[in-house]
Amino acid sequence: MAKIRAVIFDLYETLITEYSNESRKVSRISRDYQELIGLSNKEFSKEWNSRQEMRMTGAFPDYFSVIKDIIEKQSLIYEDKVIEALYRERVHEKSVPFLDILQEIIEFLEVLRKKDIKLGLISNCTEEEVQLWKSSKLAQYFDEVIFSYQVGFAKPDNRIYELVCSRLGIKANECIFVGDGGSNELDGASRNGMNAYHATWFIPEFISSRITDYKKLKKPIDLFKELETYGI
Repeated sequence: MAKIRAVIFDLYETLITEYSNESRKVSRISRDYQELIGLSNKEFSKEWNSRQEMRMTGAFPDYFSVIKDIIEKQSLIYEDKVIEALYRERVHEKSVPFLDILQEIIEFLEVLRKKDIKLGLISNCTEEEVQLWKSSKLAQYFDEVIFSYQVGFAKPDNRIYELVCSRLGIKANECIFVGDGGSNELDGASRNGMNAYHATWFIPEFISSRITDYKKLKKPIDLFKELETYGI
């Protein structure tokens, strides 16, 4: 068994969460895309989701390019001020989770640092989703942070796992990867030789139960018990 030298984390729904009592902290109900850009909310959601991979990998460099592409492909008329307002709403929505980080998470990261464990982060995200990262309480604890839109590929692409290992100067089997399981990230980590664990502390049971192949961590502190099995 290889010595564990690093723990790699996912970001959303692992270290921070957009939800409280299973509802979004910032509601999207008030947005009427029909009035704003001429598409129903259902139509907009379909168009937005169809561009998921291109958003995460930076093929669309920013939020404005995504919205304009949606509008122009539908031959709709738009006003720049409307897109600017949507952007500000989006930034606010994605910033709120950074303002309410569990103290348990902070204490957990502090203990890992004291154990001389390197900490890495891999997040599938876009520019507007992580604007508060650098000023958040989390940033100081990490040795390496990889945002998918900056590097051109996203989980579960093998390259993003290889990249974090390379930057940290470690082998994949010397890593533990912890994530909520979105984007098939646990499969990607495991396929690349990492020891993958399912973080379930922020997600409802009916969702977490869908992933059955990985050991579940119900609280951040549960990871310490796993580290003990590696002699840490």
